[in-house]
Amino acid sequence: MKNTLVATLLLASCGYLSYAQNNVIVKGQIKGVESGRLYMLAPVSENRVDTLGTALFQAPDFVLEGRCDEPVVAHIVVENYSGGFPFMAEPGGSYTALLTNGREAYIRGGKLQDAWTGYLKYSTEQRQKISAMKQRHQTLVAENKYRSASALNDSILLLEQQARKETYDFLGQHDDLITAHTYLENAQMRDAGAEQCRKMYESLGEGAKQTPSARILKERYERMEQTEKGRLAPDFTLTTPEGMEVTLSKVAGKVKILDFWASWCGPCRLNNPALKKAYEEYHDKGLEIISVSLDNKPERWKDAIAKDGLTWINVSSLKGWKCDVARLYSVSAVPAIFILNEENRIVATNLRGEKLAKYLEDNLK
Repeated sequence: MKNTLVATLLLASCGYLSYAQNNVIVKGQIKGVESGRLYMLAPVSENRVDTLGTALFQAPDFVLEGRCDEPVVAHIVVENYSGGFPFMAEPGGSYTALLTNGREAYIRGGKLQDAWTGYLKYSTEQRQKISAMKQRHQTLVAENKYRSASALNDSILLLEQQARKETYDFLGQHDDLITAHTYLENAQMRDAGAEQCRKMYESLGEGAKQTPSARILKERYERMEQTEKGRLAPDFTLTTPEGMEVTLSKVAGKVKILDFWASWCGPCRLNNPALKKAYEEYHDKGLEIISVSLDNKPERWKDAIAKDGLTWINVSSLKGWKCDVARLYSVSAVPAIFILNEENRIVATNLRGEKLAKYLEDNLK
């Protein structure tokens, strides 16, 4: 009995120790907000964010404790305020912070966090230096001082080359979350396509590939690959204004135009007359159009359909940019058009105007 009790206590203490080793503690001060709640959040997939911890605070001091099982890019968010304070959270890490809208805000502590913020500081200084030199270059050109401008331009090119090399050298030293996060952030900011994201992911080291940021990057390019030319169009079911459900794969047509749009989108509305003309000319020959609206207000959606005379299939989830189908097709801007053949394979994307007219003429006349 005594041995069993000892074993149980040992197991319990080991479990507690393991839990404590995964704790992330951030202590510091907050300015600009008297009191409220703090959240420590971390993205674990493209569409899911985990809450690592929460805490109430009374300014100026706060203590926020969370838990993570691996290094992750976490964000400290103040309830009811947009934005946040990102940092590299490591299991067992202890951090100090100043949370404020000013430039003096910081989060310090942890090997990854200090390396990341140190490089960001240096990189920012280099960009500012290059920007100032470019402004000086423009001034010299305006003053017709071409020789000085040319010499300065050579210096700018050298500095940019040096900055790129230093970036590659720094990332080359970090087969970890820092490099994976940098690549993911770059892909998101550039709205990089499937091929670019795939190349970024494949260039990561094995250590970096084990991080949450790398997994999200992989998820991103795998999602985008689903709507590449030649792929079977992802199937979906959405509702018409009349409340009827429409499933893409069940819509008959030799050629199908899958059109993502919205009533509030000016270019979409300007494109509707061309779609209307194509539909009137080719519907009897096998053309079908399925317009997926990214509206979230049914009245505006229905009014736009009526005003623009969209007599084809109109569907929507009425969730705006949170529409699962838009995400399924990696739609980041509207209008977005996918051309499908009779077997529901994607044969072209974003054909408009003369190119769309030529495609329909070649395939339906």
